[in-house]
Amino acid sequence: MIKKIKELLGRKEMQQFIRFCIVGGICAMIDAAIFYVVRLFAPYQVALISGYLISLCVNYLLTVYWTFRTESSVLNLVGIVGAHMFNLFVVRMGLMLLFVELLGLRDSIAYIPMAAISAVTNYIVIRTVVKYSRRK
Repeated sequence: MIKKIKELLGRKEMQQFIRFCIVGGICAMIDAAIFYVVRLFAPYQVALISGYLISLCVNYLLTVYWTFRTESSVLNLVGIVGAHMFNLFVVRMGLMLLFVELLGLRDSIAYIPMAAISAVTNYIVIRTVVKYSRRK
């Protein structure tokens, strides 16, 4: 699978993808830790939003300055935050609704496939936003 990814991406894009995965891993751990702690005291929806918003702050800084090595701008801030809000409220909340409310999975179990699926969609959307919001 990694060989296929290398074939699809050039050298620069492959380096960005690796950095994106590292940042994503760090932020996923932050997100998951907060989700599992908050859900002990609040509904899963509150836990999902809390973890994601806190990890978003870390994610933005690392994505801009390290993953894509660009400068922060109002355009990429709005684009990245907008992309993350789409990912949170459409993809993640939609998948949790599907898995928990419709399929009957426990929220602690449903979180795992939801996080994996949303990571892929997040990469595609964020990469597109950063590409089109760079300063010329």
